[in-house]
Amino acid sequence: MSDALFLHGMLADGRVWRSVTAHLPELKCRTMDLPGHGGAVAWNGGDYQSQAFEMAQSLCDAPLHLVGHSFGASVALRLAVERPDLMRSLTLVDPVFFYAAKQADPALFDQYAQRAGPVMQAIEKKDQLHAAELFLDDWGVEGGWAMMPPPARAAIADRMPLIGVTAASLIEDTGRIWPRLRDVTCPVLIVSGGKSEPVMPGIVQGLEAQIENCTSVVFEDAGHMIPVTHGPQLAAQITALTT
Repeated sequence: MSDALFLHGMLADGRVWRSVTAHLPELKCRTMDLPGHGGAVAWNGGDYQSQAFEMAQSLCDAPLHLVGHSFGASVALRLAVERPDLMRSLTLVDPVFFYAAKQADPALFDQYAQRAGPVMQAIEKKDQLHAAELFLDDWGVEGGWAMMPPPARAAIADRMPLIGVTAASLIEDTGRIWPRLRDVTCPVLIVSGGKSEPVMPGIVQGLEAQIENCTSVVFEDAGHMIPVTHGPQLAAQITALTT
C-alpha cells in the first residue's frame, strides 16, 4: 500500500479531507494540520510557507503521493521542487499560487488583486470578523458564512492574520517555486473548480506551462472547496493518477 500525504488550505484543518480519504482504500492516507490550525503548533513568526514546508518534509521518509488544496497546494509545490526525490505523484486542488497567474495572464491577476484588496485592508485594520466574511465569500462553501454559528465565525476570524502573512509567498513567490517547477518530474494533476475564483484558470495555465508531466481537470459545478463538496469525485481522480 502506497503512502499519501494530504495538506489542507488556510482556515481549515486535516478533517477537510475526510470525504476524500474515505474513498481511497488503496492508499495509506495521512493528513497534516498547517501551523496555527487544528492540532498543529502555532505559527513561529517566520516565513509561514517555509514553516509549513519543514513540517511536511518531516513527515516524508520515503517517496509518496502528495495532495494539497488551496494554500496547502503551495506547500505541496514547495516540497515538490525542494525534494523531487520524494514525489511519486502530485495532486494540486484549486491551488492559490497567484504568482503563476501573474506570469501567465497579468490582466487576470490584476483583476484578482483588486478583488482581494478589501480583505487585506480589513486585516490591516484588525477588523478580522469582516475580513473573514469577505474572504469566505470568495473562497468558502457557498452560503457557509451565513450558516456558521458565532463561535465558529470567531475562530476563523482569529486566524485571519495568517492570510496576510502568507500573501507574499503566493503573490511574490518568496519560496522560489516558479523557477524550479521544471525540476518536478513526477505525474502532476491539477483539479480546479469551474465556479472558483476567476483567477484560477490563470494559475492553472501558468503551472501547466512550467510543469512537464502535468494534466488538469475542471469540476465545472464546483467552487473552491472541492475536498468538501466533491470528495468522491476528487478521490476518483487521485485513484486514476496513483494506480
